[in-house]
Amino acid sequence: MYRLLIHFRQQPALSRRIQISQDTALWLQKHLLGLDHEDWGLVYLLYGNLASVPPDTAARWQLAVDSIYRGLAAGLIAVNDFGATSDRASFLQAIRALDPCGDGAGFWHATLVYGTERLSKLIEVHFPLRSERDGKLNPDFIAALEQIFAESGVPWSDTPLLPIIPTSSRAPTEN
Repeated sequence: MYRLLIHFRQQPALSRRIQISQDTALWLQKHLLGLDHEDWGLVYLLYGNLASVPPDTAARWQLAVDSIYRGLAAGLIAVNDFGATSDRASFLQAIRALDPCGDGAGFWHATLVYGTERLSKLIEVHFPLRSERDGKLNPDFIAALEQIFAESGVPWSDTPLLPIIPTSSRAPTEN
């Protein structure tokens, strides 16, 4: 039984069809793995290699807002803004309106985001060994995320869930 299990684990993962583009899926996987038993400033979700969504753009801000919202709705992440907002609705309004590359940078840096127990359990299932966190895309992990997002009412799509509210100094169509 043990040898069979080892043999099976060495086989290439079955490629599941995922909706999230491959580069975005790899970015999301890397960031969620980084939140497992760690906390980071909310700004963490604005960075990382992602050719299809350049850094310091309205598009990257939008991706971060929607990723945070999906993670919260699915119970995969939690945030601590140290009382800067009074409830989840006001927190979500803040991340939509406070430009992380402008006057909202302080909020984005000071607010902590971290993985929940649900995220840790999901990671344990799809990355049982820390050595498997090797930067390669795990399609089964992404497929499981997509299913969790859909079941939580926040399915993955290219349409913004919570559109950002840029100030006049940052045009909403800026990429």
